[in-house]
Amino acid sequence: MEFESSIKTSGQQDSFGIELMASTLAHEIRNPLQILRLQVESAMRGAAPNNTIYPILKSLERIEKVVDKVQRLSQKHDLQIETHNLQEVIEETVASARIWLQAAGIEVKIKAFWEGLALIQIDRELFQQVILNLVKNSVQSMPQGGSIEIEISECEDAAEINISDTGAGMTSEVLAAYGTPFFTTHSEGNGLGSSFCKTIVTMHRGILRVSSLEGKGTNVYIRLPKFFEGN
Repeated sequence: MEFESSIKTSGQQDSFGIELMASTLAHEIRNPLQILRLQVESAMRGAAPNNTIYPILKSLERIEKVVDKVQRLSQKHDLQIETHNLQEVIEETVASARIWLQAAGIEVKIKAFWEGLALIQIDRELFQQVILNLVKNSVQSMPQGGSIEIEISECEDAAEINISDTGAGMTSEVLAAYGTPFFTTHSEGNGLGSSFCKTIVTMHRGILRVSSLEGKGTNVYIRLPKFFEGN
């Protein structure tokens, strides 16, 4: 049986999201740190310097931006919205985790169904963290390896993103708790990753839906307005 969970914008989520932001952003630093560790281990095994140093620098830059974001959000609650090519943002995000994905035996395919450039107004750093989190969730559901497919498409004034994997899927009980702070099925997790994704999508005036078939995989659907309108 396939189960689905929907997460939509609400005033209550906006209020809660701001309070949660500092802790979740700090949690998100773990993603580039994990990439850094894998890159350093690769270098120690004798990998070509150019293939290890550049990703290390990019990961360090990402950490710096996340820390800066935490500091800024403690003073003012706004997004840094700019126009970006959504396909490039996602491709860059996946590329930053290339060695980690290879080590886990995960193949990632990115497909775009968009006429012209996939331009959208988002907070680039925060949205990249959302993608990293969702990819990380998929990887954790495929301990023996598998595949992730990311599709982006244009729908009137909105961008649609579908992230599907061939992982273990979720039970109805686990899916119902998706996005709940501090709920996790992983022994080393703290349950903030899914909350972070929910919060950032909500702050972008978007929606996030999750459907899952136990033993077959999970699909995350995100719909964001191409043109952001703040408060």
